[in-house]
Amino acid sequence: MKKAFLPLAVAALLTTATTAQDSRGVKLGIKAAPSLSWIRSSTKEIKGDGMNLGFSFGLMTDFRLGSDNYALSTGLFLNLTGAKQKSTSYHTKLAGLDRTIPAFEFKRSYQYVELPILIKLKTNEIGYMTYYGQLGFGSAFCVTAKSDVYKYDAAATGLGQDAKFTHEEKANILKETVPFRASLVVGIGAEYKFAGNTTMVFGLNYNNGFTDTFDKQKLFKREANEEITDEVEVHGKLHYAELLLGVYF
Repeated sequence: MKKAFLPLAVAALLTTATTAQDSRGVKLGIKAAPSLSWIRSSTKEIKGDGMNLGFSFGLMTDFRLGSDNYALSTGLFLNLTGAKQKSTSYHTKLAGLDRTIPAFEFKRSYQYVELPILIKLKTNEIGYMTYYGQLGFGSAFCVTAKSDVYKYDAAATGLGQDAKFTHEEKANILKETVPFRASLVVGIGAEYKFAGNTTMVFGLNYNNGFTDTFDKQKLFKREANEEITDEVEVHGKLHYAELLLGVYF
């Protein structure tokens, strides 16, 4: 009888511990996520020119919503992202003269502090795995913005020649970047329970930007006294997909 009682007692304790773990009100963890990002341009003179490899990391937090199957998921992340763009050559009047504006290549890099608010729907535990889907909104604040910048060089441009430009790499464009970015976030993934409260999480998230990335940013800069016909203002929205890797403790 005593021999039979011991295994039953151990099983009961394990069941109680598992139930307590799954019913935690708050789960904290860390994440690291490589990403691919791009800007979908709404300006005809400039288009995407490939994807940018980025990375985000930070603190994850899940708040249980009454049931083990529902949670409010949020966190605080630093997102290193960006995009590659290329403009098309076009003709315009610059300082009263017909000029050909050449094609420019832009490599843009941004750093955002992100605070998403998501609803997470989870399955019951299947073996050691729990699967989930999540949907919600992202909010992010731009803290760093850099890009290639081209400036018209009137002194180097001869009569009847194509316009000449100086080129600066990794120029600060924070003042020409919208400080707040809003987005729709959709994701799927799974959690694998190791032991105790330790759970590994992996998933795929898509972040679709709602807001314009650029704030009155021109295709190229010019001297204050230079007049230009049909000056191009850049517009576009930043999107990215990320592979989530993390651990809840």
